[in-house]
Amino acid sequence: MTTLLAIVPARMGSKGVPGKNKALIGGVPLIEYTIAALKASKAVTAILVTSDDPDILGRYRDKKDIFLVERPTTLAKDESSTADVVAHALDVWERTGSGTPDVLLLAQPTTPLRRADDIDAAFDLLQRLGSDSLVSACRAEGIRHPLVMYRMGEGGRGIPYVQTRGAQPRRQDFEPIYQRNGAIYLVRTRYFRSNGRLRGDDPLIYEMPWERSINIDTPGDLVIAKALIESGLVGP
Repeated sequence: MTTLLAIVPARMGSKGVPGKNKALIGGVPLIEYTIAALKASKAVTAILVTSDDPDILGRYRDKKDIFLVERPTTLAKDESSTADVVAHALDVWERTGSGTPDVLLLAQPTTPLRRADDIDAAFDLLQRLGSDSLVSACRAEGIRHPLVMYRMGEGGRGIPYVQTRGAQPRRQDFEPIYQRNGAIYLVRTRYFRSNGRLRGDDPLIYEMPWERSINIDTPGDLVIAKALIESGLVGP
């Protein structure tokens, strides 16, 4: 059996949305949507929460199905590397004698709409194709496609982000482009330990629809997530 350790990074600070991991949606903290999906997943062997937030630490301290790691302040800054946070959490896990998992799953609380079946399907894809890493992504369509984007030039003039020859193709003819949505990062532990990276240069892509790809970086993102969940249109 291939073991999968899910690591949930939930630090206290956030410039964009202060306290977002504890923000209430549908009456429960944001982080709970990620925890629920992980618990419902058939692929996940164990769940680890790493945090410097006293409220989150207190919430899970007595949960026997959650392995809790108190994150040092040096790894809870805006500039702290996620890879360093994962390495620290994995070190603590291994020091308890729990063994080294075969695969790591980075499951950020700020993408609350991933489902257990997303996790299981992504893990199955990684296993079947034998890649070292996988990321979830959604299609960049409409106004999010690079072909309709500009850089700001001198005098406020727009410079096409992607230079094309001749007439620009119709939107319906755009080449499919995928953007990471932050919901699922899978990496084999041996690769992570050897390279210190959560994804390779050519990771597998697990496609998710836009409505389950909300990544909460701004107050507006939180409003959208709340609306989708509380309306019942989308749920974890």
